[in-house]
Amino acid sequence: MAASRESMSIEDRLNKPYWIVDPLPKQVPTNGEGQFFKVEQYLLTEILPLRKKLVQVLLKLNCYFDIIVSHDGENWLSNPEPEILEERVGACVSANPSESFFYVSLMSDTVLMVMERDCISMTVYNPADDLLELIRLLANSEGLFVWKPSNG
Repeated sequence: MAASRESMSIEDRLNKPYWIVDPLPKQVPTNGEGQFFKVEQYLLTEILPLRKKLVQVLLKLNCYFDIIVSHDGENWLSNPEPEILEERVGACVSANPSESFFYVSLMSDTVLMVMERDCISMTVYNPADDLLELIRLLANSEGLFVWKPSNG
């Protein structure tokens, strides 16, 4: 079922405060030691288990809220079947540049969740405190962390 998202544009939402759902418990310092980019590249090649965790968070969230999803921010699908949601997240990491982003929104809210092809995390823009707490609980159930970046 198609849905429209007219209340607040994606660009407007991307300018709101945001948090990260991530396999790492906090932001890696820009000038930090270690090999973050090598590890990130490795995790991206082993993306299936990590993306599956993010899909599980979204599926669990969909038990509490109606969601809509999109690859382009214009064509939205309401409450996709679990298999379709997983397929669409998988398309985000495919070779097709037109699907390198995956957007999730709550139909009754101004929150926006974004996954990018070259990123091991999901960004959550503009969540209310109670929603952020639920996302944190769901992420923790999948072994993921939720943290606010220093520039967010």
